Amino acid sequence: MLRAFHPADRATLFILAVVTVTLAVAAASGAPVGGSLALHAALLGGFAGVAWRLGAREGAVARGVAVIAVMFTLYTTLGHVAFTAVPWLADPWLEHADRALLLGRSPSLAIEPLAASAWTRLLCFGYAMFIPYLYLSIVLSLVGRPPGERDEFVTGFAVLYALSFLGYLFLPARGPVVQMAGDFTVPINGGPFHQIILRSVEQVGGPHGAFPSLHVGASLFATLFDLRHRNPLRALIYLPLVATIALATLVLRYHYAVDLAAAVILACVASEIARVAMRRRGETALIRAEAAAEAA
Repeated sequence: MLRAFHPADRATLFILAVVTVTLAVAAASGAPVGGSLALHAALLGGFAGVAWRLGAREGAVARGVAVIAVMFTLYTTLGHVAFTAVPWLADPWLEHADRALLLGRSPSLAIEPLAASAWTRLLCFGYAMFIPYLYLSIVLSLVGRPPGERDEFVTGFAVLYALSFLGYLFLPARGPVVQMAGDFTVPINGGPFHQIILRSVEQVGGPHGAFPSLHVGASLFATLFDLRHRNPLRALIYLPLVATIALATLVLRYHYAVDLAAAVILACVASEIARVAMRRRGETALIRAEAAAEAA
């Protein structure tokens, strides 16, 4: 039955099912997640209907829109409910892993002096540019590419976000900005763009979803996709922005260094899974076409 669904649909159905089952278990244990359970169950049922209707259709723009809409919805609904649904907090573990990277010293504290420099304003600008950059990459990949490449982008996007949301759900963390708030002594000199970032974070309920960093994962995935599909110049133009976003997540204290490392790994894994999945679909389609020709 699963073979009737596109790989991007399978990844999306997988994470929706995991979230729904996890919330159902939490609700049965007495956690106040009934509203979130109903919402995510509705998302699962609604997307399953869309995926079934689209079937394995190649290059459907509607699929890309549906998958991306679900993932963006999960980004806003999943982060905070995880703290209620899961009876542990991953911040101490992530901080410990972070310190292990520098043999006992926290990367967040090691990089703290940069927060007071004039460079931080540039980093805040780069961090704020993540959303326009991501939206532009999505639009260009959904509209400006042939069906096969469009499918590969949507599949990789779905895999990346599905794997990342497993981290959000089972390793709920708010990042150094909360976990290590008492350790920082240098205020962030971010200027007006930092104020914009602070307001946007507050609008979604405060810091959450530290592990892994989707700012880094999503921007790197889009760049890798351009490198693979005949847009090396655009990818090379984007690379400095990706590096700026990665450094900004540390300086603004929203992510641990291990969050960035995990994001890089997941972006590469999602990119490769999408490539292999599309290659296999192409091989299967060719075999079926040959078999049909022989039968005729």
